[in-house]
Amino acid sequence: MKDDAELRRGVKKVMGVIVGLLKDRVEVDDSPDTNSVRPKTHIFLRVVKLEQDIDELKKELESKKNRKFQEKCILIAQVLLGEEPIVEYRPSFMRGLELDAFFRHHRMALEVQGAQHRLHNTSWYKDVKKLEDIVDRDRKKRTLCQLNGIYLLEVWYDENPEITIPQKIYKFKECIDRKDFNLD
Repeated sequence: MKDDAELRRGVKKVMGVIVGLLKDRVEVDDSPDTNSVRPKTHIFLRVVKLEQDIDELKKELESKKNRKFQEKCILIAQVLLGEEPIVEYRPSFMRGLELDAFFRHHRMALEVQGAQHRLHNTSWYKDVKKLEDIVDRDRKKRTLCQLNGIYLLEVWYDENPEITIPQKIYKFKECIDRKDFNLD
């Protein structure tokens, strides 16, 4: 929580500097002085650098939010299943891919999907290829879990985990309780 507050203060500070620089830029632009070209270029470069810094800070803040959301989802599933998960699990059958959490006794994996996992959200990536790679890895995880008898519980960033996780676990347990259902 302390890190988030510091990050927000940092973003506000950078935004204040940018606003100040933009005001300076407007004042420089109004000047008929021929020497104004150099200050405009210098200020423009500083503004570009600050905008890049703001983007990095926003990504860092989003990453921290995603981690907290992931931890919350794992805790909810842990309480409902009554089992300690293996966090950041890389079983051999996943061919190097990682599961956010794995509940061995229940043969259930939990994957928390952030905004960067949706095809329509390209703001995270300048290169669409990277986004396609993430979506492809998600597809592979689903397939490999299914082939190995692992129930994959996916929780999306825009879902309420207090509602979604219990519903999905209940549905999973309902299937397990059926006599004709077998994971072996």
